[in-house]
Formats: sequence, C-alpha cells, structure tokens
Amino acid sequence: MKNAGFTLVELLVVIGLIAIISAIATMNFNSWQKKAQIESQTRTLFASLNQARIDAMQHKLPRSIVLYPNMYTYRQYTSENEARAAGKVIQTQPVAYTLTEISGPADNITLFDVRGYTDDTGTIQINPAGTSAAVDCVFVSTGRTNIGKMANGACTIN
Repeated sequence: MKNAGFTLVELLVVIGLIAIISAIATMNFNSWQKKAQIESQTRTLFASLNQARIDAMQHKLPRSIVLYPNMYTYRQYTSENEARAAGKVIQTQPVAYTLTEISGPADNITLFDVRGYTDDTGTIQINPAGTSAAVDCVFVSTGRTNIGKMANGACTIN
C-alpha cells in the first residue's frame, strides 16, 4: 500500500512555521511603515519651510510657518510691519507625528523677511525620536534650511 499525502504532524509543523514567519514579517512591516511616515513628514515640513522662504523673496512680503504639536500653518503678510502673530493663514498641514521645537523662537513662529532670511533659527524634531528613520529633524538657520537625524539632542545634518 502506497502512502500518499502528509501526516497531521507534518501539516501542523508547516502551519506553525508559516505563522512564525508571518508574525516576524508583520512586525518588520509596521516599523518600516512608521519609518517611512516620519521621513515623509520631515521632508514635507522641510519643503514647506523652503517654500515660505522662496515666496517671501518672490513676492517681497514676509511669510511664516507657525508650529503646533499636531499641525503647522503657512501664513502670508500684507506688509513688513504686520505683527508676527497676525497674517493670513494660507494652508494648514496636519501631521501624524508630534512636532517639537528643540530650540528656536518662543512663539513657534518661523518668520521669513522679504530677503528670505529669518532670525528664528532653531531645530524642529518629528517625534518619536530614536527610530530608524534616516531623517527626523529640520534645522532652520538664517539663510538656509537643512534636514537631518537627531543624535545626542542635536540635529545632525546629512
């Protein structure tokens, strides 16, 4: 008599191995997804800051990015003498991960003047820090904006 097929023990072993491999793959997928979302949010904030800087130079009117923990707004001003907290909100960008200003202006407003410069230099961190994301912070200086990775409490520029 010829035995065709698999025994119950063999089937259970294969199903167990598939379950273990699936669990490992799911955990890796979740960490990859979180990493990609943090990198995407960092790059979007970086692009918004650069766009505000460029618009200020092109239109010869101040522009600003105002940070909140769960969003940021892009504002335009009608004159150079308009108050920092004023300005017309042009765009509101919700964020999935909390924004923290490590150093920078106390009012969380990064204002670009008509030349594209800012006195509101500082570092913005996308939380949680310490992930495997390649970039998770934005450093704003007087004439330039860079993205980097948080290390030892500072934004290390790539």
